Amino acid sequence: MLWDWESWWALEQVFRPSVDLNFKERQLAYYEQLWRAHVQVDFAHPADDLSGYRLIVVPQMYLCREQWGKNLRDYVAGGGTLVVSYFSGIVDEDDAIHLGGYPGVLRDLLGLTVGEFLPLRSGEQVALTASGQAHGGVWTEEIELHGAEAVYRYKDGPAAGGPAVTRHRREQGTVWYVSTNPDPGTLREILRAAAADAGVEFDTRTPGTLELVERRSAAGARFQFLINHGEYAAPVPSPGLDLLTGQVCTPADLVPGGAVRVLRLDERP
Repeated sequence: MLWDWESWWALEQVFRPSVDLNFKERQLAYYEQLWRAHVQVDFAHPADDLSGYRLIVVPQMYLCREQWGKNLRDYVAGGGTLVVSYFSGIVDEDDAIHLGGYPGVLRDLLGLTVGEFLPLRSGEQVALTASGQAHGGVWTEEIELHGAEAVYRYKDGPAAGGPAVTRHRREQGTVWYVSTNPDPGTLREILRAAAADAGVEFDTRTPGTLELVERRSAAGARFQFLINHGEYAAPVPSPGLDLLTGQVCTPADLVPGGAVRVLRLDERP
């Protein structure tokens, strides 16, 4: 997940199209869905070497330097999967708008042009096409596709009939664009589909209250850290030796509510 302080500061200055634009809220919303699906997340800067990641998520990057845009283009060209949320790529490091149309430096990468920003009133929602009940809030856009395909469309609201969530196959990679603030369930499904493009699995078997982080030592040993944030016990996802108790754990064992286990995977005492 990409994070930049300058972009946060620039977004939340005065005279933006909506007072509901909120950098940290978008970061937390995307992070929560990945966390509950047990997808391990690193935070990186847009100028970092991103080539080692299969999936990059950009919940908000209003301020985007030209070099950052090139970095993301190179990442996608190399086979990466990118997810970008609305009102990103708009201005440069001096808060000057990128010329050529919105979303600025990311326009060609996303395979679309935003003709008009259509922010919603406080509390207003729009319906999205989906198999279930899907809604967006805070923001919508009038989008013209230039290579991207519409995955979700707006059913109603100021952009009714137009693309809401798009997918663009570019060179060896794939780029997703989310032009509204989806409800949590819809955001989860969007991220699940993008993760599938990247070959990243959403774990739907392990309870969302069980935090699961896996690390590997320089020697290749695998360690799994389990923290149960919930009230009820949750099953151990993988067999291993609990380094805190010396107990061999299997999926038949439990992590009690509020408890912690640190497993060395596939090891026996």
